[in-house]
Amino acid sequence: MYGSGDVPLVQGMQQQPPTRWWPPGQAGEGKVNVTHSKTGRADAAPPSAAVAPLPPPSDKPERESPPRPSPPDGFEEPRALGSVLDDALARMERRARGEERPVPLPWSNVAAALGGGLWGGTLVTLVGDTGTGKTQWALQAAIHAAESGLPVCYVAPDSGVDQIVARIVALKTGRKWSDLYVGRSGREVLEQVRTTHAAPMKDLPFHVVGGAGGRSAPRTREIAEWMRHRYPEEHLGERPFLVVLDFVQLLGGAREKENLGEMMGRAAYEARQVAHETSAAILLVSTTSRETRPGGDETIGIHRDRRQPSSLGRGNPGRLVLGGKETGDVERESDTVLVLAQELRKAKRPAAKWTRVWCAVAKNRSGGRAWCALRFNGTCFDVDRDFAGPVEEPPSPEDEERASREEE
Repeated sequence: MYGSGDVPLVQGMQQQPPTRWWPPGQAGEGKVNVTHSKTGRADAAPPSAAVAPLPPPSDKPERESPPRPSPPDGFEEPRALGSVLDDALARMERRARGEERPVPLPWSNVAAALGGGLWGGTLVTLVGDTGTGKTQWALQAAIHAAESGLPVCYVAPDSGVDQIVARIVALKTGRKWSDLYVGRSGREVLEQVRTTHAAPMKDLPFHVVGGAGGRSAPRTREIAEWMRHRYPEEHLGERPFLVVLDFVQLLGGAREKENLGEMMGRAAYEARQVAHETSAAILLVSTTSRETRPGGDETIGIHRDRRQPSSLGRGNPGRLVLGGKETGDVERESDTVLVLAQELRKAKRPAAKWTRVWCAVAKNRSGGRAWCALRFNGTCFDVDRDFAGPVEEPPSPEDEERASREEE
């Protein structure tokens, strides 16, 4: 069926040479030679399939998560029990082994009632009426701590440094500090102080912050941080120190009293926070006033039960804790409240004679309440041997209910 000039299709094509594959491992592996049917030349290798290149690594940093908002002032972020348990148990073990000890006190009955003394990380408030010897009590405790090797800083912005020194010298000589201060004691006494007491006193780790008066609260945080920097510790609570703040006073005045009460509450709150952060024992000395509430018959500062000698040393000492929004802020913020209550005497105390003063442990977060009998001669305190140990009596239901109301 083809024409004469036509060439059969089969005849117009040359037979392709067979494709040869080399076994793996020999030369020419995987190669195929294809010869052109007319020219006899090998065709060029077909182009390889296009492969998209990998993008270069990005230099742009990963997007950071937004910063956590700072908590408001006074807010403590909740922590899991597991994150604090080991540290708390380790501190208890150090205390059980005697590696961490409280600030010692010179009165055995008061120390026993407080579990050995003033523990680091706590705020203790010493309260009392005018003339009960609060400043001498605080200074005597501070000097005793320094003589035991613990660092002390006594802050008294309402007193000059020379007045504080005169009070300390009075503790050493048994003289009235006011006589030493104005020079009535004579040169012989002062010379004895120089030869006998001056050198040991200079070696004490005792620091003083005085002032020229004023109602501005001292910078408690800066003072405590300065003390911790000067006296560092390797483990928490290993080296406590004592800071005495002899400035918290409840003064007279109606409108002014409200503002001062808020200031004292803030000062007490800050002092407690600083005590926890620096492992310091902070002692606040609080003076109560004799002003009365407008239109009321109850005194603000001098608690009724603090003026009744027949009730001192008996019942629940918690009734001596002050209540009220203005006057109770300091005592509510405190871990421990000590109240000095002096038994009233009809006759004036002769010189060098002792008067019984009860040191009531009216509030104690880490222990019970107790009455501790001391005696005071106007210069220093001593344990009243008639009541050698702390007196702990079971309170009546009425006293318990009353103390609970006043602590709320």
